[in-house]
Amino acid sequence: MRYLFAGWGFQAGALAESFESCWTQAVQTLDCAGSVPCRWTFALLATRSQTCAARALQDWANQIRGPIDWKTWTEDAIARVATPSRSARLQQRFATGSVAEALALRASSALPHARLLVLRTVSEDRRATLAIAGVTPPTSLIPGVMP
Repeated sequence: MRYLFAGWGFQAGALAESFESCWTQAVQTLDCAGSVPCRWTFALLATRSQTCAARALQDWANQIRGPIDWKTWTEDAIARVATPSRSARLQQRFATGSVAEALALRASSALPHARLLVLRTVSEDRRATLAIAGVTPPTSLIPGVMP
């Protein structure tokens, strides 16, 4: 079982199509179509969890195969989380460069060696962002060759 952590950032006007747009881009980068089943954790800000956009995310997520755990984090919990992406606006508002990346990193923090596998991906309508953290799967071992 592969454990993956999706950090979702979104505006109040985000729609199912916003999340689908991010997802389509991210899974192409992630190459998670392999034979290993995935267990997803979707992380979002607690302040956004009761919005219409969060309900759109939850409704859209029903199409994802396999179990999904949902976690919410406070803005304080993601403050000062170092992220590769840096938005000056988000840095001032949330004290982190990317809400999606910070959420993915925070959600995966209990997993040893977890790191960002997909950097912040922006939906076509610019209403949602997605970043994915997890552990890089081991490469196939070649008999007789040390890894």
